[in-house]
Amino acid sequence: MQSLARKLLLWAGAAALIGGSALVTQHVWREQGLRSLQAINSQRIQLVTAAVHAEVNRQDHLPILLSLDADVRAALRSPGDPALLDRVNHKLRRISIEADARAVYVIRPNGIVIASDDWESANTRIGRNASDLPYFQQAIAGGKSADLEIEPDSDRIRYFLAEAVREEALLGAVVVRIEFDKLESAWESAGERVIVTDRDGIAFLASDPIYKYRRMNFERQPTSAEPPSNHYGSANLAPISWDIMERRGNTAIIRARGGADSSAYLYESMALPEYGWTAHRLAALASVSNDERDGAIIGGTISALLLSLLLYMLQRHRAYLSERDAGIKLKQEVDERTRELRDANTSLTTEVDERRRTEARLRTTQNALVQAGKLAALGRMSAALAHEINQPLAAIQTFIASTRIFAQRGDTDQVMRNVDLISDLADRMAKLSGHLKMFARKSEPTHHERVRVDRILDGALLLVENRINSGDVRVEKDIEPDLVVVGHAVQLEQVVVNLLLNALDAVSDATSPWVRIRARSTPETIVLAVADNGHGIPADLLERIFDPFVTTKPVGKGLGLGLSISYGIVQGVQGQIYATNLPEGGAEVTVELPHSVEGLPAVAEASHA
Repeated sequence: MQSLARKLLLWAGAAALIGGSALVTQHVWREQGLRSLQAINSQRIQLVTAAVHAEVNRQDHLPILLSLDADVRAALRSPGDPALLDRVNHKLRRISIEADARAVYVIRPNGIVIASDDWESANTRIGRNASDLPYFQQAIAGGKSADLEIEPDSDRIRYFLAEAVREEALLGAVVVRIEFDKLESAWESAGERVIVTDRDGIAFLASDPIYKYRRMNFERQPTSAEPPSNHYGSANLAPISWDIMERRGNTAIIRARGGADSSAYLYESMALPEYGWTAHRLAALASVSNDERDGAIIGGTISALLLSLLLYMLQRHRAYLSERDAGIKLKQEVDERTRELRDANTSLTTEVDERRRTEARLRTTQNALVQAGKLAALGRMSAALAHEINQPLAAIQTFIASTRIFAQRGDTDQVMRNVDLISDLADRMAKLSGHLKMFARKSEPTHHERVRVDRILDGALLLVENRINSGDVRVEKDIEPDLVVVGHAVQLEQVVVNLLLNALDAVSDATSPWVRIRARSTPETIVLAVADNGHGIPADLLERIFDPFVTTKPVGKGLGLGLSISYGIVQGVQGQIYATNLPEGGAEVTVELPHSVEGLPAVAEASHA
């Protein structure tokens, strides 16, 4: 009786030891499997957000670029011009193909589409009324918009980017449509469980259609203070709530509450704050379940082996050699397993070190690219400075020649006046050379001041006075008095000098040449225009005339940098510059600059060199 009880107690203790060991190793292997899955999940969610960013960023610049396009603006100003609309349609088609855009079109203020990249299609958008669409209304009201909508034709979610086109009044809007169909297909083909929700928590992108257009009640889904939007109309389905079964730092193990899918997933999310979206990834726990099973088997096996060894010690009456062989075999198995674990740990350590070295090389390469970009910009500024410094040098040479004549005549007053002008021009060159230093410290804010427009024009006309006189050019000035703009005096004068020199070059072969300077104030800007009766700008260069090294002058007459420099200066003060050909012949370049604002220094009294 006692022997039976002892055996039962021994078997019960063995079972408890095996069970406890299996539970411990099961937990350890589960934690290892979850940590590995968390690392993979974090990388994948970053890839998901990067893919969404890339899909949007690849096309989000198109609306603002098209809103500044001269042909688009002209088409909106003259919607009844068939030739102009045809040119805009062809341009939109070319841009759509090159940028791989899904749809690009132009809308008038009344909501009618007048130009589109699908103008040749039987179902073209031209003529459709978009006045009741939210993205159009938001763009008209706020200048730009980005909105998710279900497209009626395809019943698929689309992301619309719209940019209002304005001059003195609203001309219309430019719209680019972005689709995510390929992205969803790629996720589905790769077996990913990815959900992207909008600011209201509704899934508008999903690798599994079962989640599409349903509200996802995730705990980490950010809530919006705005009322829920109705992007999806009648497509909204019953919401899905997720129960958190276990929290693990930035991740959690969750399970859908009710519904057909009752599986548990490792969940992680990442916000896309610039769009108000959130990306979610659900990782299946099948591999973790396998790890738990393997851990339990290994733990139970090891404890069973240890118990067998104990029984071996307790039952020494069995054949010693047989037991010794069994012990050696067991030891070999343990050693082999230990060696495998050691090799696996060494391999993992090597992979971690290699990844760290790769990250260090990546950071070094990124810094080198930043430095290369900075050097390229400095080179461009040096070329611009060399181009612009010739202007005051030429004026200095002229004043020196005239000073010699006045000195011979004994005209001291005129000599002193010329000396003062030469000193001013030298100061002008010093200010120009200071532009390069200012660029080198581009992390510092640019100093702006309130500048009088008439001072800018007087200084610019002084620098080109000899060119005007030698070419017998009639200069017409229509300047509204007391105009003040915000900017850097020397740089703004540099813009006017570039425009005047280009105009004088254009009228060099004209009969009765003239140059007209006009300055007017509007409620929002100061408009400064320089026009001439020269040969105008070729149509194929009109859109690229502000690019570096683009020029209509013959070889040796110019570098093609003046308008590019002017464009950069005007953009630096949040202004606009554009060129047009006049109907009667010649060209006009218009600069729009912001008004002065409170809190800036007093008006600059001397802006010329």
